[in-house]
Amino acid sequence: MPNLPAPYVSPWKDLARNLRALWADLGLRVRELWRRNREGDLSVPAFWPADLAPLFWPVLLTIVVALVVSAAVKLNNLRAPAQLEGEQSGGPTQAQVITTEPASPKQLRGVTTLQTPIREIPAIETSLPDEPVAPVEMEEVQPPVALQLDPLLDLFLDGSAPDGVLNEARPEPADNRLVLCVTEAWWELGDLQRSELAKTWQERSHQLGYSELQLVNVEDRLLARSARVGDGMILFNNVPPA
Repeated sequence: MPNLPAPYVSPWKDLARNLRALWADLGLRVRELWRRNREGDLSVPAFWPADLAPLFWPVLLTIVVALVVSAAVKLNNLRAPAQLEGEQSGGPTQAQVITTEPASPKQLRGVTTLQTPIREIPAIETSLPDEPVAPVEMEEVQPPVALQLDPLLDLFLDGSAPDGVLNEARPEPADNRLVLCVTEAWWELGDLQRSELAKTWQERSHQLGYSELQLVNVEDRLLARSARVGDGMILFNNVPPA
């Protein structure tokens, strides 16, 4: 058979047909992505909750669009002042050009000059006193006396113990501990009174937020401490020092 020439096909028709096919393929791919995203089939970062997987890509797309719009708005705001400066520096406008013509002699004849006398302002004489003013003596202000107060110690001096027993309250925040220093009058109390007083101080230290209470003498010798197992206080050296 003789080779017949191929029929002529316009390339514009092929382009239109390809564009329609491309648009249809793009729509199918978008639908496929939407379906996979709705089913949670698309990959998401590990930190994103699995229940909210369908929302990751829409949220990300929204953020990207918002950033692009914000950048475009800022760029437009930056370009607007530059355009205004260029317009203002481009040269004088018609309103800025002022032309003046010299007045004719006829116009000058009708002009009358007004001369008003200028009144002289009398000078104000100021006289200084001959005698120097004595400086005002300032009374010496005595500095206030610093008060020696220990608010933490005052919380334990409420009459629960005889006067002169408690000497110092020393907090140790690093160990969450409160140390109370007692004087020699501690040994003048009975065993039962010392035990009840130590228990009362322990309850008050717990109310102040301390987990441990220690009682020491003026030589920093341990006399009592909180029980590490259970509640209550453990008293040491129940015999006064010789």
